[in-house]
Amino acid sequence: MKKLPVIVCILLAFLCIPACEVEECPPNALSFAKFQLVNQYGQAISYLDTLSVIGQIKADVTRYDTLADGTLKEVVVHDSLINDTLVNRETNVSTLSIPLSYDDETIITLVYNNTYKDQFTIHHRNIPYFMNLDCGTMMFYEVTGVTADQIRMMDSIVITNPNIDNNEKENFKLYFTAATE
Repeated sequence: MKKLPVIVCILLAFLCIPACEVEECPPNALSFAKFQLVNQYGQAISYLDTLSVIGQIKADVTRYDTLADGTLKEVVVHDSLINDTLVNRETNVSTLSIPLSYDDETIITLVYNNTYKDQFTIHHRNIPYFMNLDCGTMMFYEVTGVTADQIRMMDSIVITNPNIDNNEKENFKLYFTAATE
């Protein structure tokens, strides 16, 4: 009888102690490339008009054509451009957070005031990161280069940190020539 309270205390202790695996998933499991808009002197600026960001990837797309006899013919179109609007007509923009493709390059188009466009390609290496079964897999990136495809408003783009992970930090500076007053 004297051992019963000791046994009950030991059982309660085992029930209250958590299991070996504790779920410690990061609050942000997504990786975004962070862009800072700066003037020719490296000072942060804001674009006051509307700014849209369009992401493009190249992928093989399967198309089905209906023939005259009613049957379907499968046609694979290689290296098709797939567009997705990532930021739609945002105003007063000073920073951008853009997701990258799971492919090895992401094409970004900045559309200013629905008129002018800048387009550049970010070349990157994908780094899958597995933390544990509860958290799943995250995708990190290592930027290997940037190619300016069509530049009209922007002066240049500079890689400030090539490692893109789920920590929010600046990865690119977008340089613009800003008029001084």
